[in-house]
Amino acid sequence: MHGGRVTIVGAGIVGVSSAAWLQRAGFDVTLVESGGVGEGASFGNAGNISPGAVVPYLIPGVFRQLPGWVLDREGPLSVRPGALFRVLPWLLAAAKSSGRESALKTSHAMHELHRGTFEAYDALTRGTDAAALIERCGQLYVSEHVDGARGSEIVQLMRESAGVRSIELSAAEIRDAEPALAPIFKSGLLLPDNGRCKNPHELVRILAREAERNGARVVHGKVSAFETNGTRVLSIIIDGKAQPVERLVIAAGAASGELTAKLGTRIPVEAERGYHITIGNPGVMPRLPVSHSDAKFVCAPMSMGLRLAGTAEFAGIDAPPNWRRAKLLEDQARRMFPGVRLEQVTRWAGNRPSLPDGLPVLGPAPKYENAFFAFGNSHFGMTAGPVMGKLIAEIIAGRAPHIDVTPFSPTRFSAN
Repeated sequence: MHGGRVTIVGAGIVGVSSAAWLQRAGFDVTLVESGGVGEGASFGNAGNISPGAVVPYLIPGVFRQLPGWVLDREGPLSVRPGALFRVLPWLLAAAKSSGRESALKTSHAMHELHRGTFEAYDALTRGTDAAALIERCGQLYVSEHVDGARGSEIVQLMRESAGVRSIELSAAEIRDAEPALAPIFKSGLLLPDNGRCKNPHELVRILAREAERNGARVVHGKVSAFETNGTRVLSIIIDGKAQPVERLVIAAGAASGELTAKLGTRIPVEAERGYHITIGNPGVMPRLPVSHSDAKFVCAPMSMGLRLAGTAEFAGIDAPPNWRRAKLLEDQARRMFPGVRLEQVTRWAGNRPSLPDGLPVLGPAPKYENAFFAFGNSHFGMTAGPVMGKLIAEIIAGRAPHIDVTPFSPTRFSAN
């Protein structure tokens, strides 16, 4: 057993998972959260848990589609005019990472990071109320085009190389699998080894309560600065007050870039805005999560109703929501699920922490020996979160990480 104290900035799925694994390694833990526990991207996601998530969002051919998406007011991507010049360097770096060789390397790293997600969740939730929130039910991808659900040649290669099981479905088989769907889909792909979380917010809160029951402290406040001695972080400044730290983990999602910059490391994390609607008492409900491959969003059955989540918007971390983006999801719900009732709809907007090469940051801070970074999972936070927590605990405890973490190094952007 190790000893000592670790302060984690951020109480989303990565932060609370890190806390749980660090406690098992013998550390005392403090979680620092500027908002409510699990109320960032962990609150608003579609709940997909996907060991088969091995396809980056940026692959060969995607950038040819971007102008059309941006110009289409109902497209899956939006860039606000005022944000274009600020986000342009990120987009150019992303374009560089979307080539075939880079995309295949990213896919391999995603496979290594994601493949153990259910085992990690099993270890974290066993014996708690959170265990009932995790279900290995499969996920269905559908397309309105013949063979559209299977994806391009490189998408198929990525899944085959990773050994991801998939079952192609015809239009008739889609209707048998999901009778609630409209008969507009011509191809489907079932990934039977994927699954879901029925309530991501509640999952994070339960894990945080378990950490507290095991001795963790949860401190509410915003970290604005750090006190250092040149090689170590001595204190974090929370709402103007210094709190000493022994070891520090930055797991603050989209806000992490601002914090790492104050620790001398600039990491190009972009606040990629996502939206969701959750329909209470919808009248129709799919049996398992359904991803619309053409429009790039997910329909997820959850304990609180039917959630549609997706779209990507570059607007800036503090920009007010454009609720028209959420309204598009209501239109899609009507189109996909005939007879859906929309009397009880809640809307949400939040920021995904996205890096231009499609991989998170995980590892020691380059300039401070007692600081560590763990953030940037973009669309895959619920899948990667418990594994990220296990890896950061292994690194802090001085053990060899159970996978190669080189692709996630915080220093990989320094030469760019």
